[in-house]
Amino acid sequence: SGPDGSAAQDTTPAEPSAPAGPSAEDVAAAAQMSAGDRAEMIRGMVARLEGDLIENGGTPERWAQLFKALGVLGETDRARAAWQAAEKDLAGDAAGLARVRAAAEAAGALR
Repeated sequence: SGPDGSAAQDTTPAEPSAPAGPSAEDVAAAAQMSAGDRAEMIRGMVARLEGDLIENGGTPERWAQLFKALGVLGETDRARAAWQAAEKDLAGDAAGLARVRAAAEAAGALR
């Protein structure tokens, strides 16, 4: 409790909304992997991001990160499905949706 007997307040800052990327340990581990193992690790990371966004929604930045990754992987079908989810998730954020649309277009999701 606080000095005046009241309950202590949690002053821990909220988690930042910036896209989460690989940790330093992930990067170090990836440097030691074969190209095939590294590609598999990347695909797993993209799949986790995709699943989380489709299930829980997210920020425009995280959606754009997903579309960039799917574009690099050449996963246009997955990008199309993700675009439908992003449109629903960001329906109330026209500016955010516009930013995501550019990344989705680059990934081939709107063709």
